[in-house]
Amino acid sequence: EIIKQRQDNKFDACIVVSGARGNGKSTFLFKLFVRFKKFKPWKHQVYSRKHVMELLERSKFGCILDDEAIRTSYKRNFFDEDQKLLIQMLNMYRDNFNVYAAAVPDFYSLDKDLRSLIKIHIHIIERGLGVVHIANEGTLYSDDCWDVKYNKRIEENWAKRKQMNPDYQPKYHRLTTFRGYIKFNDLTLKQREFYEDVKVKKRKAVYDEEINKIEDRGGFYDRIIERLQKGEIKTKKVLQEICLINGLQYSSVRHIINTKLTDRGIKETLQDF
Repeated sequence: EIIKQRQDNKFDACIVVSGARGNGKSTFLFKLFVRFKKFKPWKHQVYSRKHVMELLERSKFGCILDDEAIRTSYKRNFFDEDQKLLIQMLNMYRDNFNVYAAAVPDFYSLDKDLRSLIKIHIHIIERGLGVVHIANEGTLYSDDCWDVKYNKRIEENWAKRKQMNPDYQPKYHRLTTFRGYIKFNDLTLKQREFYEDVKVKKRKAVYDEEINKIEDRGGFYDRIIERLQKGEIKTKKVLQEICLINGLQYSSVRHIINTKLTDRGIKETLQDF
């Protein structure tokens, strides 16, 4: 209702849904978006930053379900030019009054500049139950609408209590951004099948595009394998940084390297190096 009101009043709505894997982030978002008449999963359920930006630019009073925003919004990719462009576009196209909703494991791992644009944060604490947070607005002397420092201290206190008493239940209402709880049901069988079909096919399209991009790199992999064998790349972090510099996804690079190692008759995988 809040989201629809924002659109009716000609405001955009940026939403993030966080929570552990398997708790139902995507389920919640899909259930939410089917309430919007304009929502068409084949168009609006997306898995790449490029498609998010296309919808931001071309849609008006539309909706964007960024189902795996770990690929598009996490701060570890902050120096990626596309990420900077995404943040700029969320600002530039606010008068398109779109609903942008992203699913992420951890809200506070979002890029800070992107986090400041989020108005509603829903943290899924268990299947079927979420905690609703809304950014504090109208503050004169604080540039942190999420009260990160204060709320972090509260959470740290919860962690200490949890160590002493495993049955301790966090008092979410003590957080300054708390607005309430929201319950939701599982997807119907038909909805689940539809959602999964879109997810599998669109993720594969993104993956295939990434592979084609990678395969155009010529001797990139040969050089990486050579450096691995020489012990010049000793940690996952180093390879992730190399991927970042080259504008590549680490998961795709890892897959190609393992395939090439197998093709060369090398028993070790990337993990063994």
